Amino acid sequence: MRSRIPTLAALLGVQLVVAGALAMRHDALSTSPPNAPFLTKTIGTADRILIDGPAGAGRSPAAPIELLERNGAWVVHSAYDVPAAKARVSALLEQFGGLRRGLPVANTQDARARFEVAADRYVRRIRFDHGTHAIATVYLGKSAGLRKSYGRAAGARAIYALGVATYHLPVTSGAWIDAKLLQIPADSIAGIGVRGPHGAEVALTRTVSGKQAPGPWHATGLAAGHPLDLAKADALVRAIDELRVDDVLGTQASPDWRTDAPQATLTITRVGEPSVTWTLSKPQTGNYDVLKSSSEPWYFSIDSTTAQTLLDAAAPDGLAQAPHSPAPR
Repeated sequence: MRSRIPTLAALLGVQLVVAGALAMRHDALSTSPPNAPFLTKTIGTADRILIDGPAGAGRSPAAPIELLERNGAWVVHSAYDVPAAKARVSALLEQFGGLRRGLPVANTQDARARFEVAADRYVRRIRFDHGTHAIATVYLGKSAGLRKSYGRAAGARAIYALGVATYHLPVTSGAWIDAKLLQIPADSIAGIGVRGPHGAEVALTRTVSGKQAPGPWHATGLAAGHPLDLAKADALVRAIDELRVDDVLGTQASPDWRTDAPQATLTITRVGEPSVTWTLSKPQTGNYDVLKSSSEPWYFSIDSTTAQTLLDAAAPDGLAQAPHSPAPR
């Protein structure tokens, strides 16, 4: 019996060493409790978000989307600092801040490449910064199911199925800009001057006072004997109120946009605000139109269907009532 004591002591020592080594490994698969926060740092203080991808395997990644917070408002810095869609940025921060870990699916180097969450191979990489300090970086890879994708936090080994889809993180600026930036509320519009491509002009005016409903429209510039069609005037106001831009093209005009020969020019008078002039031009190429507002430094693209709706509503000769045919005798 005594002869076994040294052997048993040696075995106990080995077990203690192994136990200590396991305790110090911090194995991601064994020490990450389910339903714990996916990110260990709070991203609510982020004032810079960078979204890019895909990367690796011969892919040509698109230019990254860079969002910056300035004076409490987010801008798309990678798109001429145009205002960002506030709700979309807020939803992004809320979604990633609320991500929870499930059970990890893998934690090996080979698995990172297989699930496409490696530092050099990913579908999306999202980085959150505060000033010059990096808060967190997330790699998103292949789909893990409906509205899910595999993800890994930078510096971690474990890979999880996360409740976020990569298609909700587009790398096109038009998806992040404030599409309603140029909209003017219908009830604030007191006057609209419209000029067509051939110089014809019509001016619409109405009384807008306080909280009362706007008065009826009146028009000057219509041909004699052709009164204003009030339904068409309302359609023009509605087109202005509901306008959505698709993307920002830049702050300097391109000759291809033909801004020197606009299809329509609208001068919109607002209650308590300076008047705004919109010019709508058709580029030489492309299935879009270019819209410039005198109140903003940017040139915007709008799809051809939206542009045609605005052009039809703003046509000077289309604002008059259609002539009535004489009744048969």
